[in-house]
Amino acid sequence: MKTVRLLSFTLMLLCCLLPHGLAQESTSIEHILDSKVFGEQRRIKVFLPKRYFQDTTQSLISTYILDAQSDDYWRMVSGNIGYLVKNYSVIPMIAVGIVSDNRYEEFSPDSDKLQKHLEQEVFPLIEETYRVNSFRIIIGHSWGGAFVGNCLFSKKHDLFDAYMGISPGLDAEDDIILTNAKRILKKGKPIGKYMYCSSGDIGYREEESLGAIRQLDSLLTVYPNAHVTWDYEALEGMDHWSCVLPSINNGLIQCSRNYFADQQQMEEFAQHPSLSIREQIAKFNAHKEHTFGFSFEPSLGYLRFVADDFREQGNHKAAKELYLLMMERGSKDVVCYFNLAQTYEKLEEEALAKESYQQTAKLLEEQKDSLKASFYQALKEAVEENLKKLGG
Repeated sequence: MKTVRLLSFTLMLLCCLLPHGLAQESTSIEHILDSKVFGEQRRIKVFLPKRYFQDTTQSLISTYILDAQSDDYWRMVSGNIGYLVKNYSVIPMIAVGIVSDNRYEEFSPDSDKLQKHLEQEVFPLIEETYRVNSFRIIIGHSWGGAFVGNCLFSKKHDLFDAYMGISPGLDAEDDIILTNAKRILKKGKPIGKYMYCSSGDIGYREEESLGAIRQLDSLLTVYPNAHVTWDYEALEGMDHWSCVLPSINNGLIQCSRNYFADQQQMEEFAQHPSLSIREQIAKFNAHKEHTFGFSFEPSLGYLRFVADDFREQGNHKAAKELYLLMMERGSKDVVCYFNLAQTYEKLEEEALAKESYQQTAKLLEEQKDSLKASFYQALKEAVEENLKKLGG
């Protein structure tokens, strides 16, 4: 019964603590830009996930999606991003859709117009209009993947921090992308980038794409670079089109893990025999900062998400550590304090459990006016019941 009651507290709190106007659903917006680079108006699509409105203290990263002129493709990619962000599976991000009228010309390694358009016109618009930081991911499929590869292995590699090519045309224009990749990797200079590539295994397009991906993999083996992280996968039974959605999902998760101690990483941290989770998060972040110049600090909401999961799995020691880390970072989440008290009880630390219940009661009274009456009353009764059991 206590588990069911706690779950209801968690769900209710999400609704109770959010001010009106912030608990809204995800939002899609379209901008019209007068582009000097292209000499015409350009459309830019933006998708803001629900979490953008839930935590207004946190800046999000930007993921740029090529080929957003296809409504079906744009909805599929942005919808998947919204789902992953909502469920803490990736770094919180917004999606920015690039609409191209002539994709062959714009994505070609022979043209730099789109690079200039992004750098001079689109990035300023997004970073001045939305609550984002300067970290950017780019996703391109097929010929769009050629643009992705060409950006990474060029003087403009700093346009983005992470690159995702799905069935990418890396052999475009007489292998110029692979030639440039060899030249750059051979120099051994720190690039500080992440790249993910994928391909299916059905059809001539995938045969060509996979062949070029494997050539790039060989180059990265011959000329390893500690500041380049590379993932690629061949998706069995997938063709040029069906591989897109699993690639978006897998690529964004793998990309996020390069900068963000996600739940998989946290579970590994919890198994360490001597280092605390806190110490390992600090080491992880320091390493990523050194390698990429960027790491993502987990939000309080994310820490509680993982802590609650540890608690449900019976790993009370790990749950306790994350709840305490939240509090050190200034959390005033009454459910966090209540869950910590229950965790102390499971660890047979009754004095600390009693103290945590008392802190919960104090916070509850301080926040009474911002909570729904039903939530306030239910949690108050649960605290009183547990304090009575502990002789408080």
